[in-house]
Amino acid sequence: MLKRKPAAALAVVALAWLWTTPLRAEGTAFWETARKEDYLSGRLLGLSVSDNGILRVVPTPRLLGDTQQPFALCSLLVGSDVYIGTGHDGKLFKVAADGTTALVADFEELDVTALAADGQGGVFAATSPDGKIYQLTGDKSFRAVYDPPEKYIWAMRFLPDGALVYATGAKGGVFTLSRGATSAQSLFATDESNVTSLMLAADGAIWAGTDPSGLVVRIGPDKKATAVFDAPSREVRQLAQLPDGTVFALGIGEGKPAAGEGKPAAAGEATAGDGEGGGSAALLRPAAGGTALYRLGADGRQSVIWTSGDTATALTRWQDGVLVGLGSSAMGGQGRLFFIAPDGQASLFGTVEEERIAAAEVAAGDVLYIIASGLAKLYRLSATAQDEGLFTSPVQDAKAIVETWGRIYVESKGDVFIQTRTGNTQTPGALWSDWSAEMPAPGGVITSPKARFLQWRLRLRKGAEVSFARVAYLPRNLPPAIASFSALPVGVALQEAIVPPPDPSVMTSGLDPLQFGIIANQPPRKVFQRGARTLQWQAEDKNGDALTYRLSYRLRGQMAWKALAEKLRNPFFVIAPDMLPDGVYEFLLEVSDSPSNPAALALTVSQVSSPVTIANAAPRITFSPSVISAKESKLRVEVAAPTAPFKSVEVAFNGGDWALIYPDDLVLDSPSETFTLIYQNLAPGEYLVSVRVLDAALHTTSEKFVFVVKP
Repeated sequence: MLKRKPAAALAVVALAWLWTTPLRAEGTAFWETARKEDYLSGRLLGLSVSDNGILRVVPTPRLLGDTQQPFALCSLLVGSDVYIGTGHDGKLFKVAADGTTALVADFEELDVTALAADGQGGVFAATSPDGKIYQLTGDKSFRAVYDPPEKYIWAMRFLPDGALVYATGAKGGVFTLSRGATSAQSLFATDESNVTSLMLAADGAIWAGTDPSGLVVRIGPDKKATAVFDAPSREVRQLAQLPDGTVFALGIGEGKPAAGEGKPAAAGEATAGDGEGGGSAALLRPAAGGTALYRLGADGRQSVIWTSGDTATALTRWQDGVLVGLGSSAMGGQGRLFFIAPDGQASLFGTVEEERIAAAEVAAGDVLYIIASGLAKLYRLSATAQDEGLFTSPVQDAKAIVETWGRIYVESKGDVFIQTRTGNTQTPGALWSDWSAEMPAPGGVITSPKARFLQWRLRLRKGAEVSFARVAYLPRNLPPAIASFSALPVGVALQEAIVPPPDPSVMTSGLDPLQFGIIANQPPRKVFQRGARTLQWQAEDKNGDALTYRLSYRLRGQMAWKALAEKLRNPFFVIAPDMLPDGVYEFLLEVSDSPSNPAALALTVSQVSSPVTIANAAPRITFSPSVISAKESKLRVEVAAPTAPFKSVEVAFNGGDWALIYPDDLVLDSPSETFTLIYQNLAPGEYLVSVRVLDAALHTTSEKFVFVVKP
C-alpha cells in the first residue's frame, strides 16, 4: 500500500469527521409555515395574513349578487347600487343592496369596458370593440350618446362641469365630450397603443396611465400634459390618490424594453385580456407578468413599495392606504385583496373563491363591495369580523409513503383548532382519508393514516392569531442507488484530496459544514501507481443519507465471497499490486445507509463488477534454437504472458531503434505467442537481437540474444 505523508493522514482524519457527521437533514423531517408567502400558498377564508406572517380573523366577503356571466370588466357604485359591466356578451347588471340582481342593458358589442355616473342620476357605459358610449334611460333601455372613431374605450370619468372624459385604445388618447356635444375634443394625444386608466385628482387635474410604455401623465387644468412617471412595468392599469396628495400607480406586465431595444408592440400585437378572455381579441391587454405598486409622493419621490407575481386589476383607496385586488397564477387559486399602507406594509385583506378580483367599490360606513371575475359575482364585506376563519394548507409531499407521522405544532393565541388528512394522490379527493377529529392548539400526534401526501387546516375563532406551524414526520427510508461501478485502467490510482482539518466544534454542532466553507466530497486526484487496479463507483441516496461501502472479491468461477475492505467512506478503493494473487476477479460492492439510520431501518444495495484482471507476474521471453547462416538467419522467440494480455512486442537489431513485430499468426491474442525473426545476407560477424514485451498490466520485460554468422 502507499505510505501517506503526515499531511495526507491529517486529511484522512478530517474526511472521517466529515463523513461521520450528518451533512444533510436526515431522520425526522419538518414542514414549517411561518412566512406570509407560506400562508398565501394555501387557501384562506375569513383570515388575513400580515407581512410578518400572522394569521388573524377578519371580515369575510359575503356573496350578494351573481350575474351568471364569466367575466367582470368594470364596476360603478351609485348610491347603494353596484353596476357591473361584463364580457363577452356585452351585458350590464345592477345589484341592489338587498342582493337583487337585474340585467339593465344588453349591448350589441362584446364587452362593457367602462362605466361612469354624471352625479345627476345618469349612468353611462362604454362598449368595445368598435363600440359606443351609451346612457341608460330606463329598464333595459339605453341610447347612444357618442360613437367615437377609436376602437376601444378603457376608462371614463365625469368632470365637475359635466363633461365626460374618456381614455381610448388601439390608438391611445384622452378625450373630453361636453354635455350635449356631438363631437369630442382631444386632451392628450400619444403614440401609446392604449391609455388604460384615468383618475380625477383633488386639484382638478386629470391623471392617466398608458400601455405599453407604462407612463403616468398629468393633464393640468390648463390642459397641459406632463409625464410624471415612467414605470418599469408595461401598463399602468389603475391610479388612486390619498388625501395628502400621494398617488399610487398599479403597474402590470413584463418590464418594457430599455431605450434602443426596440419599438413597443402595437395594439394589434397585444394579447387577450387579463387571462380571462379565452383567446378572444375582444379585450386587448399586455401579456401578464406580475404586479408592482408604485408610490408617487407629493414631494416628487417615487418608489415601488409592493410587488406580486400575480396580475392585479383593482386599485381602490381604503382608509389611510389602498386595496389591491388580483388573481392567482395557480390553477383553481383564489382571488385576493391586499391592503397596502403608504409605507408599503401589506396584509391579506380578504379572499373570494373566484380566480380574480376585478374591481372594488367603497360605500358609506366603510362597507366594501368586491367584484369577482372568473365568474362575475358581487361580494359585500362589512367592517365586522366573522366568528371564525379557516386556513387550509397546500398539499405537502413527503416523496414516498412516510414511515410514521410525528406531531403537528401550532404557535398561537386564542382558540385555534387543528385537523389533518392524508392520501396517495396529489389532489385531495374521495380517495383520501377523512379529516381527523379537531385537536386544540398547540397540537399533538398526527392520527391520519400513513401516506405520501398530507394536508392540514386551522380553524381560528374571533380574536385568535397564528404565527407558526410545524409538521414532523419520519420519511420512509429509501434504498441507496448505485449509478456506476467499474475499474480504472491499470496504473491509475486515486488519492484523497488534502483538506485542512475541520474545527471539531463545527463537526459536533449539528450544522451543515458547507455553511462554514468545509467541503466534504472533494474529488480525489489521479496518480500513477505501477500495477495498481482502482475500483471506483458512484452511489446516491434520495433521503440524503450518509453512505458507507463494503467490498468483497472472488476468483471468476468461484461461489464464495471474501472480504476485501469494510466501512469505506470514499467511493473508491486502490488494489495495490501485492494485495491479491494473479487472476481474473469479480468484486461485490455493497452500499449501506446505516450511518444515518438505526440498524432496523438501514438499507443496503449491491452490485457485481465486470471481470477485473490482477496481474503481478511479468511476461517471459525465450529464444528457441535457431538456424544461422550468411544467406538467411531465422530466430524463433517464444513470449508468454500468463495473466495479462499483451499490449505490444518490439525488437531492436544490433542496438538500433525498436520496431513493432507481429506473431507468426499475426494476431496478438494468446497467453503465449511465437515470433520468427528473419535476417538475410548478413556479413560474417557477431549480431545482437533485443526483444521487449509490454503487457496490459504495464509490466515490461526484455531479453537479449547474440548470434554469430560464420564466413
